[in-house]
Amino acid sequence: MPGNDPSAGLTASIIKFRQYRTNILPAELFSEPAWDLLLELFLADAEGRRITAREVAEKSSISPGVMSRWLQHLSKIGYVIGDGTGDLDDMLTLSAQALQRMEQIIDRAHILHGEASYSRTSE
Repeated sequence: MPGNDPSAGLTASIIKFRQYRTNILPAELFSEPAWDLLLELFLADAEGRRITAREVAEKSSISPGVMSRWLQHLSKIGYVIGDGTGDLDDMLTLSAQALQRMEQIIDRAHILHGEASYSRTSE
Protein backbone atom coordinates (compact mmCIF):
# COMPACT_ATOMS: atom_id res chain seq x y z
CA MET A 1 0.00 0.00 0.00
CA PRO A 2 1.23 3.54 -0.69
CA GLY A 3 0.79 4.44 2.98
CA ASN A 4 3.25 1.74 4.07
CA ASP A 5 5.92 2.11 1.39
CA PRO A 6 7.53 5.54 0.95
CA SER A 7 8.39 4.78 -2.69
CA ALA A 8 4.81 3.74 -3.42
CA GLY A 9 3.51 6.83 -1.64
CA LEU A 10 5.75 9.16 -3.61
CA THR A 11 4.90 7.38 -6.87
CA ALA A 12 1.17 7.72 -6.14
CA SER A 13 1.73 11.43 -5.46
CA ILE A 14 3.63 11.84 -8.73
CA ILE A 15 0.77 10.19 -10.61
CA LYS A 16 -1.82 12.40 -8.90
CA PHE A 17 0.25 15.51 -9.62
CA ARG A 18 0.57 14.53 -13.28
CA GLN A 19 -3.21 14.19 -13.47
CA TYR A 20 -3.85 17.42 -11.55
CA ARG A 21 -1.74 19.61 -13.82
CA THR A 22 -4.16 18.95 -16.69
CA ASN A 23 -6.83 20.72 -14.61
CA ILE A 24 -4.78 23.90 -14.90
CA LEU A 25 -3.06 23.66 -18.29
CA PRO A 26 -4.09 22.01 -21.58
CA ALA A 27 -3.65 18.22 -21.50
CA GLU A 28 -1.85 18.23 -24.85
CA LEU A 29 1.13 19.85 -23.12
CA PHE A 30 1.70 16.66 -21.14
CA SER A 31 2.04 13.50 -23.19
CA GLU A 32 4.38 10.82 -21.89
CA PRO A 33 2.55 7.50 -22.35
CA ALA A 34 5.64 5.38 -21.66
CA TRP A 35 6.33 7.24 -18.42
CA ASP A 36 2.67 6.94 -17.37
CA LEU A 37 2.82 3.19 -17.96
CA LEU A 38 6.11 2.79 -16.06
CA LEU A 39 4.82 4.79 -13.09
CA GLU A 40 1.56 2.85 -12.92
CA LEU A 41 3.33 -0.50 -13.21
CA PHE A 42 5.83 0.51 -10.52
CA LEU A 43 3.01 1.51 -8.18
CA ALA A 44 1.08 -1.68 -8.93
CA ASP A 45 4.18 -3.74 -8.14
CA ALA A 46 4.68 -1.90 -4.84
CA GLU A 47 1.06 -2.64 -3.95
CA GLY A 48 1.30 -6.28 -5.02
CA ARG A 49 -1.06 -5.86 -7.97
CA ARG A 50 -0.84 -6.47 -11.69
CA ILE A 51 -2.62 -4.24 -14.15
CA THR A 52 -3.28 -4.03 -17.86
CA ALA A 53 -2.14 -1.36 -20.27
CA ARG A 54 -5.82 -0.68 -21.01
CA GLU A 55 -6.34 0.34 -17.36
CA VAL A 56 -3.41 2.75 -17.61
CA ALA A 57 -4.60 4.10 -20.97
CA GLU A 58 -8.08 4.80 -19.62
CA LYS A 59 -6.79 6.35 -16.40
CA SER A 60 -4.26 8.54 -18.25
CA SER A 61 -6.47 9.38 -21.26
CA ILE A 62 -4.07 7.74 -23.71
CA SER A 63 -5.47 6.36 -26.96
CA PRO A 64 -5.35 2.56 -27.26
CA GLY A 65 -3.20 2.72 -30.42
CA VAL A 66 -0.58 4.93 -28.80
CA MET A 67 -0.52 2.78 -25.66
CA SER A 68 -0.19 -0.40 -27.72
CA ARG A 69 2.82 1.00 -29.61
CA TRP A 70 4.52 2.06 -26.38
CA LEU A 71 3.75 -1.29 -24.79
CA GLN A 72 5.38 -3.09 -27.72
CA HIS A 73 8.45 -0.84 -27.47
CA LEU A 74 8.80 -1.22 -23.71
CA SER A 75 8.44 -5.00 -24.10
CA LYS A 76 11.05 -5.05 -26.87
CA ILE A 77 13.63 -3.20 -24.77
CA GLY A 78 12.94 -5.51 -21.83
CA TYR A 79 11.21 -3.13 -19.42
CA VAL A 80 7.70 -4.58 -19.46
CA ILE A 81 6.79 -8.23 -19.17
CA GLY A 82 3.62 -9.25 -20.95
CA ASP A 83 2.89 -11.09 -24.16
CA GLY A 84 5.03 -8.64 -26.17
CA THR A 85 2.40 -8.07 -28.85
CA GLY A 86 0.94 -4.84 -27.49
CA ASP A 87 -2.23 -6.55 -26.24
CA LEU A 88 -3.76 -3.93 -23.96
CA ASP A 89 -5.64 -6.54 -21.93
CA ASP A 90 -2.58 -8.61 -21.02
CA MET A 91 -1.60 -8.50 -17.35
CA LEU A 92 1.71 -6.68 -17.08
CA THR A 93 4.63 -6.26 -14.75
CA LEU A 94 7.96 -4.48 -14.86
CA SER A 95 11.11 -6.48 -15.50
CA ALA A 96 13.76 -6.63 -12.77
CA GLN A 97 15.85 -4.15 -14.77
CA ALA A 98 12.96 -1.69 -15.07
CA LEU A 99 12.10 -2.06 -11.38
CA GLN A 100 15.69 -1.27 -10.44
CA ARG A 101 15.77 1.82 -12.65
CA MET A 102 12.39 3.05 -11.42
CA GLU A 103 13.58 2.60 -7.83
CA GLN A 104 16.65 4.73 -8.65
CA ILE A 105 14.43 7.46 -10.09
CA ILE A 106 11.98 7.43 -7.18
CA ASP A 107 14.83 7.34 -4.65
CA ARG A 108 16.32 10.41 -6.34
CA ALA A 109 12.92 12.12 -6.21
CA HIS A 110 12.86 11.46 -2.43
CA ILE A 111 16.27 13.10 -2.08
CA LEU A 112 15.33 16.10 -4.22
CA HIS A 113 12.07 16.53 -2.33
CA GLY A 114 13.96 16.50 0.95
CA GLU A 115 16.46 19.06 -0.34
CA ALA A 116 13.66 21.32 -1.57
CA SER A 117 11.85 21.04 1.76
CA TYR A 118 15.04 21.83 3.66
CA SER A 119 15.89 24.87 1.52
CA ARG A 120 12.39 26.32 2.01
CA THR A 121 12.56 25.97 5.79
CA SER A 122 16.07 27.43 6.06
CA GLU A 123 15.27 30.66 4.21
